[in-house]
Amino acid sequence: MPPPADDSTSRFALRGRLVTLDPDDTVIEDGILYVSGRLIEAVRPATAEAPPGFEQIVPVETGGTVYPGLIELHNHLPYDVLPLWQVPKKYGNRSQWGGSRNPAYHGLVTGPMTVLGQDPQLMPAVVRYVEAKALVNGTTTSQGIALFSNTGARRMYRGVIRNIEQTDDADLPEASSRIADVEATDAEQFVGRLNKSRRLLLHLAEGTDDDARAHFQALEFQPGKWAITENLVGIHCTALTASDFKILARHGGSMVWSPLSNLLLYGRTADIAAAKKAHVLMGLGSDWSVSGSKGLLGELKAARLVSAAAGDVFTDQELVAMATRDAARILRWDQALGSLRPGLRADVLVVDGIAGDPYATLIDTRDTGVQLVMIDGVARYGTRKLLQLLVPGAPLEEPVSGAPADRALNLRDPSADPVVAGLTLAEATRRLSTALADLPLLASRADRAPLTEAPLTEAPLTEAPLMKAPLMKAPLMKVPDTGVPDAEAPDTEVRWQLALDEVLPTGAELRPRLPLLTAAGTPQPTGPDIGPAPTPLAEAVQAPVTLDGLTASADIAFLTALAHETNLPADYGAELSRLLS
Repeated sequence: MPPPADDSTSRFALRGRLVTLDPDDTVIEDGILYVSGRLIEAVRPATAEAPPGFEQIVPVETGGTVYPGLIELHNHLPYDVLPLWQVPKKYGNRSQWGGSRNPAYHGLVTGPMTVLGQDPQLMPAVVRYVEAKALVNGTTTSQGIALFSNTGARRMYRGVIRNIEQTDDADLPEASSRIADVEATDAEQFVGRLNKSRRLLLHLAEGTDDDARAHFQALEFQPGKWAITENLVGIHCTALTASDFKILARHGGSMVWSPLSNLLLYGRTADIAAAKKAHVLMGLGSDWSVSGSKGLLGELKAARLVSAAAGDVFTDQELVAMATRDAARILRWDQALGSLRPGLRADVLVVDGIAGDPYATLIDTRDTGVQLVMIDGVARYGTRKLLQLLVPGAPLEEPVSGAPADRALNLRDPSADPVVAGLTLAEATRRLSTALADLPLLASRADRAPLTEAPLTEAPLTEAPLMKAPLMKAPLMKVPDTGVPDAEAPDTEVRWQLALDEVLPTGAELRPRLPLLTAAGTPQPTGPDIGPAPTPLAEAVQAPVTLDGLTASADIAFLTALAHETNLPADYGAELSRLLS
């Protein structure tokens, strides 16, 4: 959760074309956004009188188009250090490619992440890198990173970008993307969980076959009674039919669309025409770098291509709303975020250009066109000129590989999570690049010195208490940079590591696993198998891995791989690569 501006009374103004995404879809061709502290004070034409208190403030000329910050509703953030996977074939459902059933997946994904996630030097580097990656791609809000300790405690990472799972803010009710095992498999407890105040963003009907759709059908826990409320936000929904979308909408459910990842893994995405016809509220998520976009800027382009191929299902305006206003509505944040309106938080994205359709401008923007990313009134990424004007004196980080040469990052955060406090992006990049190049060696060492000491099932998912677990005792910066987990630490020392999705049992599920009404005997859980690795890390991880680039435009390997993905529709990968380059 980002802190408020260092000076809660600070005032500044941004001038440019303002695309407000307010209820009237107001666009001010030459406007000024007035910000006081963390809040938007006023949104006015440049010719209008300044609001009280701003009479002497000279607006900062952005020369670009100003939007609300992008809100991402689905991402497996820690995995965003990994490069794009050349998916070998089309799968029917999530169980067929993930988990222990696929040894190749262990070598490509779970093995490398296990090495990174349990190392006290590499874990914070992962966190810093993927958060910076979100920023340079225009994202101001995403899903959080879960940490667990050898004591069984769990908490969510508190970072610079907004974390939908830990906001510490009454105006931004926290959502969850995980659910306790028992609640995921027991209908009565699942319904009870849905009836609480928190939104649940859960994977739903991932795939295209009958087994994938069965995960949705199982929500009918009694004839005519559905475990769906406005708190259920289904991620992917690729197997849903037109009638399924009507049921989802009728009960208040919404969905998150990740078109590129769906196409890469399954050869098709959700029936978006049916979802729109049923009036299902939709948001966007880039999923992860293994089979998706680097961020929402890329996913908006992927979504537009799919929409056009399906008969221009969505306008550019509707697509931009999915990543801003509609995402905020799904989270019940629309009275605080998602639009440029007085009284809302100053989460802002500025991109190059003031001509043409204002919504097409954003979707057409490449990562090189991002001029400014602001969260809670604090400029976090952008051109060095804009950051020096908006956060004078802040210790700006020099550009790193993948970002345009004149860009800078402001990662200063008075309430920084101790896990990453003081770690620069440059140092995080160095650690990760070195470790991934030496991955086979680190995997063999990790086999001899596993860090996990307490069963993760001792960390039940609760509403609040575990989020306040004690922090790592030893300062990370003093740990020798060997890349080897410290197996000799006393049992009383609290040591944190990444709680990686579907690598080991964590006591929390990413999807409902309710039995079908017609199921006979003991129901089998749906989704990928989760358990010990099928082989030691050293056997699975045989080759080094290249750190995924921060941006698409500077990552030739990514663009080339995308253009040659075999599961994508004809010319889709090549066209998307062109749009991103």
